[in-house]
Amino acid sequence: MDFGFWILDLVLIQNPKSKIQSMKIRIVQAGSNADKELGAVAERYLDRIRHFFPIEVVTVPSERGRQASDDASIMRAQSARLEAAIPDRGYTIVLDERGEVLDSLKFARWLERLTIDSPYGVSFVIGGDVGLGDSVRKRADKLLALSKMTLPHQFARVLLLEQIYRACTLMRNISYHK
Repeated sequence: MDFGFWILDLVLIQNPKSKIQSMKIRIVQAGSNADKELGAVAERYLDRIRHFFPIEVVTVPSERGRQASDDASIMRAQSARLEAAIPDRGYTIVLDERGEVLDSLKFARWLERLTIDSPYGVSFVIGGDVGLGDSVRKRADKLLALSKMTLPHQFARVLLLEQIYRACTLMRNISYHK
């Protein structure tokens, strides 16, 4: 099974007729959704986020010939493709269990601040089933942990999407967060 990578890229878009900025969220993924149930949950959160911001999903080709390769060579190849998919400009956050842990309120305030301070967008990078190479971590402006535990990348994606949706509701003062 190939699990791949996910990148969430938050890009500010200025509507020329409005003084309000909105974010565009771009998800770039390698491979497919192997777990259909988690894929369905992710889609539900994507639909919810679409009420606040436009979202684009882009699929990046997954690693071929995995059975004949060791994890280290797969990680190097996936990390190289992942690095190529990270925009040259903008703020890059790599999700890693060694990163900073934020509660939901701090995450929402931090994300809101980034939407103001990062005119070229914000990219969230989640590693695949073999992890991330150090070169990807070095590209990060910040390492962020969803948990100190290692999470399956599809579950981490759902958790991140839920927290982005929660942050959207907090930014707009909409009842959801308890």
